Amino acid sequence: MIFDDYFFVVPVYRLQEEKYYSEMNSDFEKQISEAWDDSFRQNNPDLVRGWQQHHRSSYGGDWEFNEIIGYIKLYFMGTQVRGEYWSTIPRSKIRTRRKLFEYKTHKLYVECEVRETTNEGVLSAVHEYLIGCKKQLRNRYVDLREFDALKIHLDWKSLFETKNQFPHASA
Repeated sequence: MIFDDYFFVVPVYRLQEEKYYSEMNSDFEKQISEAWDDSFRQNNPDLVRGWQQHHRSSYGGDWEFNEIIGYIKLYFMGTQVRGEYWSTIPRSKIRTRRKLFEYKTHKLYVECEVRETTNEGVLSAVHEYLIGCKKQLRNRYVDLREFDALKIHLDWKSLFETKNQFPHASA
């Protein structure tokens, strides 16, 4: 079911930021140590810096945005929280700059019921759903930074009620 009544979109990364940069730096060190000895590197810092910038670009660039492999699009279905999942093609996730996203499923994790229509109740169900998604995507990094920054500021009850309004048939 593809529709456009989402209330939050959460990016999914191939791996965590620290691991990405660690792998990038290790790859750079491996390449440079095979080509240049320590003495050459110390005597040519500008050359090393230039090669490092080129390597960063060819490796895949910065982690943020370039390593996204999917999105969880959260929505309410009646009293349930669900999330469509969109992921990149191909199935094997590698470093790449060219991405094509495809619809995968109408719910990544089993739906979570909103038990209380209070701010706390709705937020609890959304949070429970996102934790379930993280478990489903255990080898990926579900980026909840924006969600965590905004969750205490949102009127979850109002959002829930607004997203669950259906047009009534006129008599």
